[in-house]
Amino acid sequence: MTGLRYLLSLLLPASIYLGLLSRGPLAFAALGFAFGVVPLLEAVLPAFAANLSEAQRAERLRQPWYDALVLAQIPLHLGAIALFVHVVPQDRAAGDVLSLVGHITAMGVSCGSLAINIAHELGHRPNATYQRLAQGLLVTTLYGQFFIDHNLGHHKNVATPEDASTARYGELLYVFWLRSIFGVWRTAWRLKPGLMSVLFAAESLMLLALWLVAPHALLPFLGAAAMGILLLETVNYIEHYGLLRSKVSEFRYENAQPAHSWNSNHPLGRFMLFELTRHSDHHAHPHKPYPVLDHFDEALQMPAGYPAMMVLAAVPPLWFRVMNPRLKPAASN
Repeated sequence: MTGLRYLLSLLLPASIYLGLLSRGPLAFAALGFAFGVVPLLEAVLPAFAANLSEAQRAERLRQPWYDALVLAQIPLHLGAIALFVHVVPQDRAAGDVLSLVGHITAMGVSCGSLAINIAHELGHRPNATYQRLAQGLLVTTLYGQFFIDHNLGHHKNVATPEDASTARYGELLYVFWLRSIFGVWRTAWRLKPGLMSVLFAAESLMLLALWLVAPHALLPFLGAAAMGILLLETVNYIEHYGLLRSKVSEFRYENAQPAHSWNSNHPLGRFMLFELTRHSDHHAHPHKPYPVLDHFDEALQMPAGYPAMMVLAAVPPLWFRVMNPRLKPAASN
């Protein structure tokens, strides 16, 4: 029955659809839920770090329920795109700027959660079909390069200066956005130029189709995709901020350890984001499915859940005040 906790992952799509189907302030339902309601609830709900027994782990790996729940997010995201393409031209025709901006944020949350986060989970599976689905999802948010850089670049170079997706000690979130986005793009073209050409062509064809079907939705969709990308990069920022592996030789860094990722055991983020917050175990075992990821006692823990920490990162003085004291030993090395 504990697997039913992952039904909480349906709350985000519900808030996205509520936003897309509403007008005025309620169009911001997804944004308000993800970065208002969830952080407030996680401030009072207890975090828990218990790991599964071996029997529970084996049972979860046998159950198709866990993959089905992940795969269900794909049609929900595609449906959100279809609804967005329908409502946005109406916003523009009516001059309803408030609803238009709200709908862009709803689509942006869909790009960041239903597309990129699900693509992250599927892209690590040693299954060609799942990896193609991951690439397709990333195309819908115009960030296909993430598939290449994350799997072949970030996981190899995490917590080193060679990794564009590791935030440096004292680095502003907004500076990190630019460095990481351009770094991911360069790395992907360098590592897999053929695949990047295919992904880039697919993104271009999707935008052309969108322009032909609903030209007034094209610019708003670009804004939503940009928001989804920035949500991902904000997650990247908080996951490894200020953490560096030591060099053990001129050519090699120490192996990545649990202490090279920030983690969170706050419950809503865990279950809504498919255990993305147990990030240390994900780096230790990239192909491990989300329902069997473990907590490590030695892993660094954030003082709040992912949504609250993302909001905090957007206010650099508060972020540095909270996080830098936790990094003083690492920063002095």
